[in-house]
Amino acid sequence: MYIDSQGRKWFKGNLHTHTTMSDGQRTPEEAAALYRAAGYDFLVVTDHWKVSETFVNEDGLLLVAGCEYDVGRNVRDGIFHITSFGCTETPVCDRSMTPDAIIDEIHRCGGIANLAHPAWSMNTCEQLLPVIDGEVKPLFGADVTEIYNSVSGLPRNCRPYSGIVLDLMAARGYFTMPVADDDTHWYGAETCLSYIMVQAEECTREALIEAIRAGRFYATQGPEISVTKDGDTIRVTCSPAESVVYFTDTAWCPTRADVGHGLTESSFRMTNETFVRVEVTDADGKTAWSGYFGK
Repeated sequence: MYIDSQGRKWFKGNLHTHTTMSDGQRTPEEAAALYRAAGYDFLVVTDHWKVSETFVNEDGLLLVAGCEYDVGRNVRDGIFHITSFGCTETPVCDRSMTPDAIIDEIHRCGGIANLAHPAWSMNTCEQLLPVIDGEVKPLFGADVTEIYNSVSGLPRNCRPYSGIVLDLMAARGYFTMPVADDDTHWYGAETCLSYIMVQAEECTREALIEAIRAGRFYATQGPEISVTKDGDTIRVTCSPAESVVYFTDTAWCPTRADVGHGLTESSFRMTNETFVRVEVTDADGKTAWSGYFGK
């Protein structure tokens, strides 16, 4: 936890973690110790089809109940992985259920639903915005979506970054809040790499869920960011960065990036855009991601 210049508390957490309870390489106790040693305040163990519990361990780390539900077996018909966060009862889910039904069940149980690694899953707009009975039924009933999934990158994988998927959805009017997490399996290069910082009064399940639903968080690999909207102007303050990039739904914009050394402030004025989100990258190649800002 750290306290910013305005006296607000920020808590660091990973929403997507696997252990030996499914296909991870560390026990739940080992995973918790590793993340606590790296300065994390909360951790969600999301083993496949095995629901973890909410409790504070002896090291003061908040473990929040979670699970990963994976349905679909080929990219043509759709592969969907959905993780839960903070359910107060066990969701009743099985592999015959549709992704939206799983999301509804997570919500029924008081939890937050996260659509995991849509780029790794090769999810398309048609799959994520299906038309059912003549109406669009978005899977973006999910509360958050992974914009970056560490284990989907090198050395064992590919397509860790899902920004283009989120932006294509946003261009169609369906917005989701981006999160970054590790999806830890191997406990190698993907571990303690990508996380969220949540602004809340205390590190409890209830406070974290309220803050995430309210959008009081950002996704990062290290850079600290604050992004606000003042009229048509997006203003960014951040820890020293090499680039501040504004992702929008305009195809051509010559003022959409600030590039330099040690940037700590930047701004962008919206004209024809209907949305903007921000990515900040530092000298070590670490990135932070904001949520979406509408016109």
